[in-house]
Order: sequence, then structure tokens, then C-alpha cells
Amino acid sequence: MKRMLSIAAAGALAVPAFAQSSVTVFGVIDSTYQHASQGGASVDRLNGNGGNQISRLGFRGTEDLGDGWSAGFVLDMGLNIDTGTGGVTSTNNQTATAASGATFNRRSTVSLASARLGELRLGRDFTPTYWNLTFFDPFGTAGAGSAANIVQGALSKVSTVQTALRASNSVGYLLPLLGGFYGQAMYAMGENASNAANGTKHDGNYAGARIGYADNRLNAAIAHGRTSLATGDVTTTNAGLSYSLGAVKPMLQLFQDRKDTVAAPNRSSGFLLGAQFTVGAGYFPVSYSRIRDNAAVERRAHQLAVGYVYNLSKRTAVYTTVSRIGNSGGAALSGGGIPGVPNAAWRGTDVGIRHSF
Repeated sequence: MKRMLSIAAAGALAVPAFAQSSVTVFGVIDSTYQHASQGGASVDRLNGNGGNQISRLGFRGTEDLGDGWSAGFVLDMGLNIDTGTGGVTSTNNQTATAASGATFNRRSTVSLASARLGELRLGRDFTPTYWNLTFFDPFGTAGAGSAANIVQGALSKVSTVQTALRASNSVGYLLPLLGGFYGQAMYAMGENASNAANGTKHDGNYAGARIGYADNRLNAAIAHGRTSLATGDVTTTNAGLSYSLGAVKPMLQLFQDRKDTVAAPNRSSGFLLGAQFTVGAGYFPVSYSRIRDNAAVERRAHQLAVGYVYNLSKRTAVYTTVSRIGNSGGAALSGGGIPGVPNAAWRGTDVGIRHSF
């Protein structure tokens, strides 16, 4: 018996050193009390999706294959802490699947990577055009001050597609680090039959790319994406820039999108100016963003947001945000909680707690 155990132990030790793997559980639990008002109505709610970071639970695994190669996976689900439900997803990039139980709606990918050649990634993943939206937003696209309230609000054509943030059925490629340059390309499929009716065989197909440069201070990137729809393809282009000046990190974001083969309003454009100001154990995020479309009477909206995040530890923070969205020309953008009212201002205040692990 001892001899058999010795042989088994020797066999285990004989496994090549590179055949090592690890699995990590990670997540963010963020919940905020929010008061919102617009057009004479108001609401108080607990927003369990997150006011500082988006609530999530995930699993990440890697295996070292040797010679600079590795295999990996990520399963990442959105959470609504106030109700215990999962996040909305889309199986075909055309229609949304309502949130109910846990779904890995944020990301579910398997990948093969090389330090020299880059990474091939398959599954549901964040689109290249999404990254500029969140990286160059002082609020990280979360809560009352999120840039998504403007950039992907009702005036934006990209708000009409399921690929604004993520795409299912995707094949993606990420460049290796090349002296500070980085990049991503993605093609996602709506998975329609070739004989689909009414010219819908390409519906839900997405193609996009992003290229950027980052060092210790500077980060700059530009991205472009197109989603195919029988009712008219939707394209979006955005660019972002940030520069660290010690305790101050200013940010700039430009964006434009359009929907083909439809009459005006079929195009929108805008910008965001913002910064993060580090003070002691916390920081102040501040942003001003603006959007307009090409309707006969131009619709406009702008958002001014100011917040404060105080880090109780490396993993836990408390925060507050105050935001106001102004509408004109018939625009009816809202930061959530209340249906948009034309030409009425939306006001929102967040007070919340965020814990990451």
C-alpha cells in the first residue's frame, strides 16, 4: 500500500511545472439610496445595481500552458442587490432577455492567450466601443452621475441596440502590450438563418475595433462599431483622453452615432468633460456632458454631476453623488427611476456603500 502511494505521489510530482491553474472568485456589492425627481414627480428607491461600481459576482480561471501560452475563462454576472435578481442579457443581440435568476450577462468567455501574440476570446463580452465610455467617465458609468445617462440616453441611436455595452456570440482578439499600445477587435453574430424573412439574416451582427495608448500618466483611445439591423445599421464612434496630474486626473470624451436608411433624427453627437480630484483617502468625481441630435427642432440635453467617494479600506467605500440633467427642444432624458418628461430637468442624489472582493 505504501509503495502504491509512493508511486502515485511520484506521478503527481511528474506533472510538468507549467500545468498550473487557478480559479478566483471576485465581485462588487454596491447598493445606493437614490432620490430622483422630474416633471413634478419624485421617487425614493434602493438601487442595488450600484451607484459607484456595478454590482457583480464572477469567477475567473487561468491555466499556464507553458512557453508563454495560457488558457482562461471569465464568468461575470450582474446583480441587483435590492431584489436579489440577475441582470438583463441578450441571446441574439436583437432583443433583451429580462432579468430573473442569475445569468452571466456581463461576460462569459473562454480564451487562449500568448504574451507575444495576444488573446483570442470567445463568448459574450464587452464591445470595443463600450470601453471608452467607461474608462473616460469620472463616475465609471455607474449611478446618478453616469455618462451613460447622456451618451446612451434616448437621443442616442446606440440606445436602440443590444450591443451598446456587450455582444453575445462574439469572437474577439486583443493585442499584446506593444510599448504602451493596446487594441481590441470583435465580431459578433445574431445567428439568423440565411433564409430569414424580410432581410433580417444579418440582424444582431456586430463588428467593432478599438486602438489606444497608455503609460503612467496618459491614456488615449478611439473606437468604432457597427450593429446590423434590417431597419437600418447603427454605427457609433467615440474617442477618449485622460492624463494624470498627480492628485488631479482630467478626462475628455467625444462621441457620435447614427442610424442608416432612416429619416432625421438619425444622428446624435456630444462630449464629456470631467475629472477626478484625489483628496486624502477619497476623491471627488466631477463631469459635464452634452448631447444633441439632428431633429428639425434640435433636441439637446446636458448633465452636470458632482460626487465624493471615501475609501474606508482598500475594499470598502461610502459615497454620494448629486446630478442634474437638463432637457430642451423636446428632449426627455432621465437618469432613471422616473419616465422622462420632455423639457423637464431630472435631478438625482445617491448615497451608498460599495464593497469589493
